[in-house]
Amino acid sequence: MSITLSQNLRLTQTQQLVLTPQLQQAIKLLQLNQLELAAMVTQEMETNPVLEEFLETPGEETEESASSPEEGPSTAPETDDRRDSREAVREMDWNQYCENRGVTGSSRSGYDQDEANAWDYNLTRPQTLADHLLWQLQMTPSLSRDEQLIGAVLVHNISDDGYLESPVADVAAAGGYPLETVGRVLGIIQQFDPVGIGARDLSECLLLQMAGMGIDNHLNRAIVTSHLDLLQNKNYKKISRLLKVDEVDVITAIKTILTLDPKPGRQYSGSDPQAIIPDLYVFKHEGQWTIVMNDDRLPRLSISRYYRELADRQGEFNHLTRNYLAEKIRSAQWLLKSIEQRQRTIHKVMQSIITFQRDFFDRGPHHLRPLILRDVAGDIAMHESTVSRVTQNKYVQTPHGIFELKYFFNSSINQGDGDIASESVKQKILEIIANESPTKPVSDKAIAAQLARQFNISIARRTIAKYRDLLGILSSNRRKKIM
Repeated sequence: MSITLSQNLRLTQTQQLVLTPQLQQAIKLLQLNQLELAAMVTQEMETNPVLEEFLETPGEETEESASSPEEGPSTAPETDDRRDSREAVREMDWNQYCENRGVTGSSRSGYDQDEANAWDYNLTRPQTLADHLLWQLQMTPSLSRDEQLIGAVLVHNISDDGYLESPVADVAAAGGYPLETVGRVLGIIQQFDPVGIGARDLSECLLLQMAGMGIDNHLNRAIVTSHLDLLQNKNYKKISRLLKVDEVDVITAIKTILTLDPKPGRQYSGSDPQAIIPDLYVFKHEGQWTIVMNDDRLPRLSISRYYRELADRQGEFNHLTRNYLAEKIRSAQWLLKSIEQRQRTIHKVMQSIITFQRDFFDRGPHHLRPLILRDVAGDIAMHESTVSRVTQNKYVQTPHGIFELKYFFNSSINQGDGDIASESVKQKILEIIANESPTKPVSDKAIAAQLARQFNISIARRTIAKYRDLLGILSSNRRKKIM
């Protein structure tokens, strides 16, 4: 048996997808919303000296852009680096860029002076629950320095709803405090405003409020301590039977209990409302739906004239400087093209959505059609992942309100003579529940029957319950109002 060793040279050709840094940047830009894009552009302007905010009039910039690369006679031989720099600048269609006001429709970044908040808007911040409790803690003279520290620890363990999140034993063990001292300080905090603060559960919270309001009688205490589950399900007859009390007295006691606040801390935990800035506006003009991109808060970018002039010079810089300049110009050029491509892609996706959801724009949310990403992707000849990125965290303002782009994509539900969008079914469920009797709320089964009878929509009771949960609507038992 012989073994033969040999060497062979083999050439194979394969194909694979490589995400270049420029392509990665374009994909990232596509999924950014308007505020994130503005922040990203600002960061790029800080790191790339070639980029600047264009503040001149379009006519002036057009003339300079056309003349500056050609100004001055050139005597030195043109090198490869210089040609690369000139090509990076000249590949941009500066005339068209300036006529279209760059990549945005605005010549500013940030807000106008008229839109800016008043000078005293940010002088103070809203008082938090912890601030309010710590102030009361400092105003309690009976507490020693150590007890003040224990109280501060307890305050910082109280949630925004007003409940103590950590057990007293854990607070005592973590700080090495006596358990009795921690319990006594907690009792003092529970007397602070708002009443019911520092409770460890709902029952204790309600008991503290009843004690503070002077309504802590035997019947109220029995309902709160032993029958909160029945109270939640509004099973008043069973409460009356278990406590052996007349149902009228039980209802009277429950009316008093329902005036208590189950989350006493929420009056201090409200956050400032966050305004949604739409990325697009859709309105009707001369019978046609028109799309306008919202570029008001995005800086208008251009490549600095100073660096364009440097790129046109010869023999004044070394090899490293010329390479650095050419790289930064290419990076700026790619960013401008990527932003323009992003705007065009978003516009195309929105135009396709209008085509598929024309009934929605003409008649309202009740006429929303079933739509999936594949439908739009096929309409604009793009991949589904691209459409998914475009619709992520982006909003459009329509005559019917502001909607996230994902709102227009819905699963279908059988309507007998055709399919209907799930969002349209949710709107119908909302209307049915809004028109129900408070003393006789409509059950999920009855809602399903009413949808089938009035709208010919075939839907299961379980699906009704799922949609109701998504809408934040309680079950019929919990919506029922006896009193």
